[in-house]
Amino acid sequence: MKFILLFTVALFMATASCLAQTKTNSQLSLGVEYGMPVGSATDFYGTVLGASAKLEFPVAASKLSITATAGLSTYIIKLDANVTADNLVYAPIEVGAKYYFSKIAYVEGDLGASANLNSNYGASKIGFIYAPIIGVSAPTNKHKSTIDLGLRYESRLADGAALSQIAVRVAYRFKL
Repeated sequence: MKFILLFTVALFMATASCLAQTKTNSQLSLGVEYGMPVGSATDFYGTVLGASAKLEFPVAASKLSITATAGLSTYIIKLDANVTADNLVYAPIEVGAKYYFSKIAYVEGDLGASANLNSNYGASKIGFIYAPIIGVSAPTNKHKSTIDLGLRYESRLADGAALSQIAVRVAYRFKL
């Protein structure tokens, strides 16, 4: 898993250096996420809350962008769960590609690593993470910024098990 994290960082750095030669504007979005666990995670967890920052690097004059995302996700224990466990806190780092199929609508795919920040968790500390996303980015403020609304499925794979969620991300995106 350390290899995946190292590969993700190297890919991000290579992409950023290649795109530095273009005159298109990179963008940063800061957002919050609200999700619901799916699969076996629903046995113990009722809600997922998160926050993230996403860098977007347009590829020349195309509709394609390269993305890099970092954030925090907290799986919150159900109030009626009969377990003595803590909330799970993860720090995902992802790179991906975003394609705008209209002026405001897009699809995106992210891959990366997710670090477990809980000290009492016995499984792997680093897991592989993937997330397909569909969303819209509506212009505001005379097109100087946008409100980004995305629907994502996210799955963290570690030790042969998956911890998954469906989440909505609302973010404010602006040019750098």
